[in-house]
Amino acid sequence: MPPLRIIDVYTDGACPGNRPGACNWMGVGIVARSDGWEREWSLALGPGTNQRAELHAIREALLRIRDRPRAHVRVHTDSEYAIGSLVGGWKVKVNKELVEEIRRLIAECGRFEMIKVPGHAGDPDNERAHALATAAAERCAAEATSA
Repeated sequence: MPPLRIIDVYTDGACPGNRPGACNWMGVGIVARSDGWEREWSLALGPGTNQRAELHAIREALLRIRDRPRAHVRVHTDSEYAIGSLVGGWKVKVNKELVEEIRRLIAECGRFEMIKVPGHAGDPDNERAHALATAAAERCAAEATSA
């Protein structure tokens, strides 16, 4: 059996001004690459929280690469919450349906791992995902205030 193709995915979720009771706008950034191809996505998602944005970034990444053959998917994230909720054995009370959906997508991967990267520490792909997420959240907020 040939080795599984490796797909590296860097994800970040942004929700500027995240605070209880506020209407905050989520954006996600994704950088994915494997054997000669690279893709980026910057998606505005609407109101939410930082934690939901981080989870949505992983969900959106897995949805966008699911047409790839079974692969070894390595998700690089600075979100301890996402890692703990998805593969770290944390008991999930909030965002439970979203976590369950992501776990179903994870099961479709030949192999899956999550890699913790330090946030805002100079990793170029993590920084790019962060920039894409922040830009998306700002677009979402601008569209909401101009409507």
